[in-house]
Amino acid sequence: MVGFIDFIRKIHHYERYEIVKQLIRSKGKNLLDIGCGAPANCMKEGSFLRYIGYGQGIDIEPRKIPFKFKLGSITDIPHKNNQFDVVTAIVVIEHINNPMIAFKEIHRVLKDKGTFVMSTPNNNAFFKTFWWFWEKTFGKEWHSTHLTTYKKKEWLSLIKKTGYFRIKNVMDYWRINTIIEMEKI
Repeated sequence: MVGFIDFIRKIHHYERYEIVKQLIRSKGKNLLDIGCGAPANCMKEGSFLRYIGYGQGIDIEPRKIPFKFKLGSITDIPHKNNQFDVVTAIVVIEHINNPMIAFKEIHRVLKDKGTFVMSTPNNNAFFKTFWWFWEKTFGKEWHSTHLTTYKKKEWLSLIKKTGYFRIKNVMDYWRINTIIEMEKI
């Protein structure tokens, strides 16, 4: 059963990676992936960077990846202002208490008109039911790690409120996640 669950987990992550890859394909290769650790125990560290084949990463823990890496957080990005064409945060932002600080930091390191793509759970009733079951069974490593539990509508409202980004694309993914493409303003 665990082998089947790991297979589904990989499909879930790699299909999302393909969507993000398509969203950023013409945006430049100067990319920062925030939270570049393994998204699941059955996957390699830096799995998104490995999938697209370029970029650099940061994470709150040391990572062994074949790309440039710095220790850092989404709320304290260890890079200069206006440095990146693209920033990605794939299932990361829900793991912090104050997304406004994260949005400010991402805005700071993005070049003018740079692209930010994030994915996060859409905490609707379907997701909450799924996540309750998941944390108690196969996804025990993620128990109580989601600190910000917004629904899609709440994320979009918060992003607009920052004044940092123009929302370009919003996609539902597997009815449990939201992928949001934004442009720095």
